[in-house]
Amino acid sequence: RTSKITMEANKKFQAFAAYEAKGEIKDFSYVPISLKPDEVELRVESCGVCHSDLHQVHNDWGGANYPLVPGHEIVGTVEKIGAEVKELKVGMRVGVGPQTGSCESCHDCGRGEEQLCSAKIKSYNTATGDSQQPYTYGGFSKRLRVRAKWAFPIPEEIPSEYAGPLLCAGITTWTPFVHNKVRSGQKVGICGFGGLGHMAVQFAAKMGCKTYVITRSPNKKKEAEKFGATGFIVSADEKQMHSHARSFDFLLSTISGDGVVYEDFFKLLRPDGIFCCVGLPPKISFKPNLLVVNRLTFCGSYLASHSEIKNMLQFCAKHKVLPQIETLKMTAENANKALERVAKNSVRYRMVLVNN
Repeated sequence: RTSKITMEANKKFQAFAAYEAKGEIKDFSYVPISLKPDEVELRVESCGVCHSDLHQVHNDWGGANYPLVPGHEIVGTVEKIGAEVKELKVGMRVGVGPQTGSCESCHDCGRGEEQLCSAKIKSYNTATGDSQQPYTYGGFSKRLRVRAKWAFPIPEEIPSEYAGPLLCAGITTWTPFVHNKVRSGQKVGICGFGGLGHMAVQFAAKMGCKTYVITRSPNKKKEAEKFGATGFIVSADEKQMHSHARSFDFLLSTISGDGVVYEDFFKLLRPDGIFCCVGLPPKISFKPNLLVVNRLTFCGSYLASHSEIKNMLQFCAKHKVLPQIETLKMTAENANKALERVAKNSVRYRMVLVNN
């Protein structure tokens, strides 16, 4: 028995990590923190590749710690459970997103908005206080340990490789509709059409909204219609933009590039309309006149609460809302290829690394 415990304590997990800022992803192994009573151990089946993974590998936002194992769109099978885990069983398929914990004692946790907790735990790059595994490591891995509360059962209607992106791109675009009480029949515009935008279009359409895609790229019209858009506006076409002035109830911006003239979008909103950002441009600048005179709301949205994630997964299963993906076998070489494709914005629309 002593020998078995020793072997367990020294067991290494195989993963893929960046060892320095802007460095290549390479093979990596580590001895994980012992499984805690409220945790589960997963065999990772797949992990989506998000643009924020690229930012973290490059340390674009500062604060990255190396070796850094990216990946926060994780799907895996439960192989071990801690003594206190009741809701999950060995063999269950679960998903893990960007957040894997919160303090559970602050005002925001108390009101069920755990994603706003200032002491949240991230799926990777959060300090653990443990010398052998000093930071949390993400889904570019063969195995993973995580708190059971933040491992969400995946409905059987959703294949594993499609489920991962729902835990990031899905929740990011789902929550703004829920929080802002967007309802059937309203006119909704999705600004930008990529990894986030193609998910947002599906949600809005399946909710019964009059759904428009607003983009600089006229060649994306057929793609937008395929995902449920009932209208398409080229933002560089002044005539098209003017024809929809003061007609939208809600605009969701997935744009992360700079150089956007936000006043052009505000002109599309009717009085009391809402403009919500989920994209992260380097800088946002606009004159407040239109916000003031039309009583518009300009806001942002971040991730999703525990209950919203569960509701989103059920909605996706019922209404067949899935990302469009490209897959590669999970290796260090392919992780680098995937990140390079993401950097070039050449993925349509989410890249997923798959084990076995």
